[in-house]
Amino acid sequence: MYRLVRRNDTFCFVEESPATGDLTLIKSMLFPESLACGWGMPSKSEKDTWYDFVKRGTIEPKRVNERILTSWQRCRDLEVDPVDGKCDNFLSEPDLIRQNQRLVEMAGPIISTIYSSLNGSNSVIVLIDSDGYILKTCGDLSALRQADKLLFGPGANWSEGSVGTNAIGTSLELSGPVQITGPEHYCETHHPWTCAAAPIRDYNGNAIGFLDISGPRETANPHQLGLVVAAARAIEERICVAYAKTGLFETNKYLQAVLNSVSEGVIATNADGVIVGMNKVAATMFLRNSADAVGRSLSELVFVDEHLEGFFRSARSSYSNEPLILKTPGGMTDCIASANRVMAESGLDCGVVLTLKRVEKPARRYDGPLRVAGGYTFEDIIGNSRAVKQTIQQARNVARSPSSILILGESGTGKEILAQAIHNAGDYCRGPFVSINCGAIPKELIQSELFGYVGGAFTGARKTGSPGKFQMAHGGTLFLDEIGEMPFEMQVNLLRVLDERAVTPVGGQKAVPVDVRIIAATNKKLEDEVSAGKFREDLYYRLNVISITVPPLRARKSDIPLLVDHYLAKAAARVGKPIPRIDQTVLSDLEGHDWPGNVRELINAIEHAINFVAGNVLRVEHLPQYLRHRNIDSSSISDDQIANLSSVEKRAIQRTLRHFHGNISRTAKALGVGRNTLYEKIRKYHIEI
Repeated sequence: MYRLVRRNDTFCFVEESPATGDLTLIKSMLFPESLACGWGMPSKSEKDTWYDFVKRGTIEPKRVNERILTSWQRCRDLEVDPVDGKCDNFLSEPDLIRQNQRLVEMAGPIISTIYSSLNGSNSVIVLIDSDGYILKTCGDLSALRQADKLLFGPGANWSEGSVGTNAIGTSLELSGPVQITGPEHYCETHHPWTCAAAPIRDYNGNAIGFLDISGPRETANPHQLGLVVAAARAIEERICVAYAKTGLFETNKYLQAVLNSVSEGVIATNADGVIVGMNKVAATMFLRNSADAVGRSLSELVFVDEHLEGFFRSARSSYSNEPLILKTPGGMTDCIASANRVMAESGLDCGVVLTLKRVEKPARRYDGPLRVAGGYTFEDIIGNSRAVKQTIQQARNVARSPSSILILGESGTGKEILAQAIHNAGDYCRGPFVSINCGAIPKELIQSELFGYVGGAFTGARKTGSPGKFQMAHGGTLFLDEIGEMPFEMQVNLLRVLDERAVTPVGGQKAVPVDVRIIAATNKKLEDEVSAGKFREDLYYRLNVISITVPPLRARKSDIPLLVDHYLAKAAARVGKPIPRIDQTVLSDLEGHDWPGNVRELINAIEHAINFVAGNVLRVEHLPQYLRHRNIDSSSISDDQIANLSSVEKRAIQRTLRHFHGNISRTAKALGVGRNTLYEKIRKYHIEI
């Protein structure tokens, strides 16, 4: 809120804080008496002087202020009617406002402040454009009615050529503050008025408008001009501040465009290492939105080693082409970084600009089973059951150990999520997490995929060769999923690598050292595989240094509500629906199911249900067909109704196959198992498709 304060001959515009009442000075102005054109003219000769000029066209210069006389002469040359003085030059008010929108907006609060100070003085405050057209009037009702008689309102032109000598027109001609009183006006109808006007200038000093205060001649005083000048200066201050803000905004946009056009990632931090901005390339490198990174510590996104920490603490004067590891949801990424300080003119350290260049990884020939990941932590594992807590605690205890780990569990229990959590909590977390499904690679390719090959090693091989997954995982973790599916003839080669910690590419002669932490996983009982001669005993003991079992979902049914809530929210977001409320019957049915496909089957069931929900409640009828049943109390089951697990699994497969008309892919997805697993069970139970 603006207020006007007058102290003797000084006018002060201040801004009052609504919260505290504190006053902030916007502009102060000492009244310049020399600017009043005709102030002090003997009242007895005022009318006679004007009349003599109108009658003869000349008078003695000493009888009137020189600037008034010059203005009268201009008006006479322009053939202005000295009697009438009414404006006949008008423009459309809406067009004028639209063309001067910024001036009207900036002047509005100041005009309101002046009006509150002059309320009751029968005065009119007027805002004029650079050509003399009135944009806005504000004042007492009686004063506005008197002004209307002279057509002194929005849209009217009050230049000297239109209505003769007046504060507005003469200020426009002189490009300076002017006060005109009584017969100093060229037109007789204006003699009852006194008016004071001052130009409003932009940041370049150009007059973009004028401010005027007009009122009865009897109320004229030399402070009126000082008030107008101070108010005009206050408007100019607001315009300059607005222009500065606009300039800063445009400069910021320009800099953003420049930064987003470079090929390197750019991160800006303050002196405390808090991120204040990043370009799109950096955001892409971190797999996140740049706005989400602002306000976070740089250490949350990169590993701040001693070199970078020393640079921030001014212990190092330069930081150029240094290796740096980025933390991303997809794992750890290597890059080359350089940094420069941002120094204020005073020498104060304002922050750092960090540039990042990704270290390109070798090209991969086969993308199927490989997945570079590592984003899950122990906090991402959902469950409060005793079985889950015990598994997490075991994993935490061995996470920092370099020993090999074997994760056991049925399909769909989340073995890879646990492996990623172990990786991120261990000493190899700065390196990559490379996952490979040993059962998904053709036998002919598995050796080259694991160990790599040199150029020309076999038909179709790249001339430059290709690194294997062990080399890609160097410094990190190699996750050997479905290790029980690895061909028997390959197992001895894997054992040799684990013992020697070096790989020899296919077709190569030289062994390449690798530092890799091994985590393997299987849904098979490897002891039985060893007894059956399908898995090497020495490799089994080499992998099974530490074993952790992931419990099946049927052993942790108390976690089902938590899992449902979590995956229901994700599924709803994916299909673009609001999260529905879950009918209690649904939870009862889900908790009553045995879940042979474990969490993966539960996720598929939830995704199936969310696609069929039409309202805001998820009900039993939205579940897959094979889950639409109510739990039967065990006391009502007769002996002939009790079936073993195999028969239950067989019936579930048969029902699901019938529901999907024999479609293997859809049946496997609904049951939460792979196609190969489903085919094995169909053969095992002699199920006809």
